[in-house]
Amino acid sequence: MTFTLGMAEMGYHLRVFMASLRAPIVALFLTLLLIPFNALAQDDEEEMYSIAKATQIGVISDSDLGLNAAQLRPQGDQVLVVGAEGYARLIDSEEPELRVKDISLTSGKSEEFTALSWHPQGKSALLVGENGQMMRLSLENYALETVEGKGALEGEKQTAIAWNQNGDTAYIGGENGSIFRYSSADGFTFIEASTSPVTAIDCHPSPSTRLCVITTAGDGAAVIDIDHQVSWISNTEGDTWVDVVCPSVLRDVCILIGSGKRIAILHLDVENPSASATDNPDVLSTLEGELTGGSLLGDGSISLHIAPYSVASYGLEEEMAWVVVLKDDVGDEGSLAGSSMVFTWGREDTDSFVLSSNGLIASLSPIKEVEEEDLLGMVVITMVAISVPGVLFGMIFMNSKTLQRGWMNMSRKRRQKKADRIQAKRDANESED
Repeated sequence: MTFTLGMAEMGYHLRVFMASLRAPIVALFLTLLLIPFNALAQDDEEEMYSIAKATQIGVISDSDLGLNAAQLRPQGDQVLVVGAEGYARLIDSEEPELRVKDISLTSGKSEEFTALSWHPQGKSALLVGENGQMMRLSLENYALETVEGKGALEGEKQTAIAWNQNGDTAYIGGENGSIFRYSSADGFTFIEASTSPVTAIDCHPSPSTRLCVITTAGDGAAVIDIDHQVSWISNTEGDTWVDVVCPSVLRDVCILIGSGKRIAILHLDVENPSASATDNPDVLSTLEGELTGGSLLGDGSISLHIAPYSVASYGLEEEMAWVVVLKDDVGDEGSLAGSSMVFTWGREDTDSFVLSSNGLIASLSPIKEVEEEDLLGMVVITMVAISVPGVLFGMIFMNSKTLQRGWMNMSRKRRQKKADRIQAKRDANESED
């Protein structure tokens, strides 16, 4: 009985002690959550920092290739790149700087390739370009062969193509606004026309969703359903949408990327595709430069291509963007700073590769600072030691690269301000002497 009463008394005092801590714990938890971690949503006065370093590691050719597009094979081992004068090449995805691993592809064409799409099985790809050009790459013999019936496309530069995830239909968009579908069984079928150029096509990664999205330079975005019907999305017309990326199997959404630094989430209505709608676009106002496209990375985030050369990322889970590499931090990398980004691939934004239109290849690697890592660890350990809410926050913090990067950015700013104060004192002392 005495032991039971003792345990009850200890439990009471523990509850009282935890209750006394509850208010400061909650306050600290909320304070940390309300820290402005989104690097691109900072006030104009806040200085941004790169979280990765861009390093030029190779070039595909000594001449400017005029690359227009690239795409990672579904198996993840090769990247197919296409460009001017019928140029096409396969490069290794893990060691893209090694030319000995390249496979040169001969098209026998002088017209440029402008877009491509791997078949979901990864054994073939379709390439499109000027004057209705369309060829098929087969990995059985690495041959590029003209697709039969492509005459339906002639006279128009084809600017976008994407296979649906079932692999039974490919959708093609042209500079004059035409939209075709293609299958090996039915050939080419015209389905719609916009009054402005088609800029991009992407299909949702879930085979059960079976919806694709088209963006244009003036008519807005549209959804293509399983019956190949095109439904234009209200409130998207008038904007110049340069790309679309459908990043997650788990959510029926695609991300629209537009000029004017605009990002919009398109919510797909699988049952009634014509009812698909966008959220109000987010304007990345503090971003320096203009968005030119986006690439899906292995962790589900989207690498945002920016001109002049710099990199940002967008996370669907967080629904926010953050800076990865500032343009000022690319200046020491030779001609990399003056190049135009075409494609990014890799595990995440600080462990990836970037291909430029002139054939330059850069690697992105994290900027690591021991002091920051120790600080992050101390914050998490402290929070975990306080209480169960600390454990919860610690788990959230350790699994959210956005929160970690926000804290890293803040700690870097504090050290910079401290260094500036020290330098100011030194300058003042020197002037007195």
